[in-house]
Amino acid sequence: MTDDGASVGFPEDLAGHYWAQLERTEPKGRWRFAVLDYQNNVLLTGLATSEQQAARIVRAWDQIIVSEFEGSEDPSID
Repeated sequence: MTDDGASVGFPEDLAGHYWAQLERTEPKGRWRFAVLDYQNNVLLTGLATSEQQAARIVRAWDQIIVSEFEGSEDPSID
């Protein structure tokens, strides 16, 4: 079993007009991640136990958004 998150790293530039941020929190050593749109609206946030786990969560979110809205207008615009 391979760990896709470890080989590529945390994705900052996502599909469409989205990007992700990652920061390490102390003292528990967790990783706080957030997905934002081009207007800096937070669409997803969470804590992960590792950078790889955060990367997997963000990539999964990105894949769902891309597959759900493929061929339509930007889903972040009302």
